[in-house]
Amino acid sequence: MPKPTLANSRLPSLTLITLGFMLVCLLVGAAIVFNVVNDKVRSFQELSLRTAVETRARGVQTAFAASLYREWANLEILAKSLSATEPANIQDDLSTLVGTGQIISWAGYAGSDGRVQVASNGLLKGEDVSTRPWFQQGLQGDFAGDAHEAVLLASKLPALENGEPLRFLDMAKPIAGADQTVVGVLGLHLNLEWAKTYVEELSNALNVGVSIVNPEGTAVISSEEQSILNLDLPSLGRARTGATGVSLEVWPDGKNYFVATLPEASYRTLPKFGWSIVARIDANAISEPASSFSSQLLFNLAMLCLFLLALTSLFIISFIRPFHHLANSAKAVADGEDVYPYESYRTSELATIGSAISRMQANMDRPDDTDKAKQPMDGQDGR
Repeated sequence: MPKPTLANSRLPSLTLITLGFMLVCLLVGAAIVFNVVNDKVRSFQELSLRTAVETRARGVQTAFAASLYREWANLEILAKSLSATEPANIQDDLSTLVGTGQIISWAGYAGSDGRVQVASNGLLKGEDVSTRPWFQQGLQGDFAGDAHEAVLLASKLPALENGEPLRFLDMAKPIAGADQTVVGVLGLHLNLEWAKTYVEELSNALNVGVSIVNPEGTAVISSEEQSILNLDLPSLGRARTGATGVSLEVWPDGKNYFVATLPEASYRTLPKFGWSIVARIDANAISEPASSFSSQLLFNLAMLCLFLLALTSLFIISFIRPFHHLANSAKAVADGEDVYPYESYRTSELATIGSAISRMQANMDRPDDTDKAKQPMDGQDGR
């Protein structure tokens, strides 16, 4: 029978193979778990940001529309009064409505000929406003107009501290006579600076950048420091067409943003200005929590791997190492050494192999039956 060669001693042991197999399984399993869980978490965080920017945009939109509606409701109340009384009787009401001019800069009533008959603080009384959009559109029905610079009021109102020209948002409502024909238009100019400040406060409170964009793509009101006019961005493309959507975009500052675009929503009886709202959140908002989660996940997986390696070591000591001892016993018996075979009863296989080695050793120590039979015959031949 050939004896074991030197090459056999270089073969890996069952213990080493088992340990190596477990290490490979742990590394592959941990890598798969990390990638799958990390990707799922990032996808969830991305979806959360998409939902958050859209929800916050709707919040700004609703709050701003509610603030505009308050002024429109006051205009409707005055319009009802004007339908039942002479224009001169609402002079004080118009002045009270304007107040300090912080929100409403001017309010007045013009007859069907376009001449202002009564106005807040008497401003523009007797002036011809027949060519102004608020009057022309107001003759047709309820009207809300986009931002524009002051024309007739530029020299009659205090200039802005920042040196920029005065700009207004228009609201107008037709006034019907006794025969239900339009006899004039009641209108007011909202201070655009108030609207800007209001939107900026909302955006700061909700931690979202907000721009209110008209159909031409011009930002009428914006909390952003940079101008978004004529930027080639999907969000602004949607704003120009009045579409809804959320997209991940790279802005001119080189940063990634989740940007939501919403068309102007109806709010009670408030006429529409024709705007869309564009809101954005820095996409890097998911980087820090995602990085923290990845680090924690790696730590937990490392602890799990160490725990499983400890269990593997116990398994090797309890069930794999006995095979090594049995192999050494078998080799010693095969070499004719008088050793007590290793016995283990931890598994049926270990017990069977140990018992087989013991029987083989017993058979090798027992005298050969053939030799015993030959001895008497040899004695007879010698007689």
